[in-house]
Amino acid sequence: MKRRKKTSSRVPAKGRLRDLSDRLWSLAVKEDWAGKCMVCGSRSSLNSHHLIPRQHQATRYSLRNGCCLCARCHQFDKDISPHQNAAGWLCWLREHFPELCQWYEETVENGEHKKFQGTVNAPYYCDVIRSLKQYVEEEDYVRIVGVSFSQWLEEDA
Repeated sequence: MKRRKKTSSRVPAKGRLRDLSDRLWSLAVKEDWAGKCMVCGSRSSLNSHHLIPRQHQATRYSLRNGCCLCARCHQFDKDISPHQNAAGWLCWLREHFPELCQWYEETVENGEHKKFQGTVNAPYYCDVIRSLKQYVEEEDYVRIVGVSFSQWLEEDA
């Protein structure tokens, strides 16, 4: 029988690690977009939106795959919401952010978003968390990850 390597007791469960990674990615995207909606410029009720759906592990934590939208533009605007009107959203994106739209279209066309070769396990998420640290404020990082786990990540690096 194959034995798995024991993960440190200071490391949260895989599902919790995924949640921490998602929260850090979301915060990093908001900071990358200067804390305002890319459509209307609002600074309230901000959401981080995946251009390529997050179930695709190859692009899930790429900052290039994220944009910042207020709740109205993200979910409710019938003309440009990516969830209400995908075609309208793509037209808007092509007009206002052509380079980002080109990246999206090329990535989907060549299937790069489906080319994840790794294993989604605790070490994978620890690496994701370490890689996202550089994009968020230290106090936010420690608040999200926790003091003990943050220290463990540095020691284990």
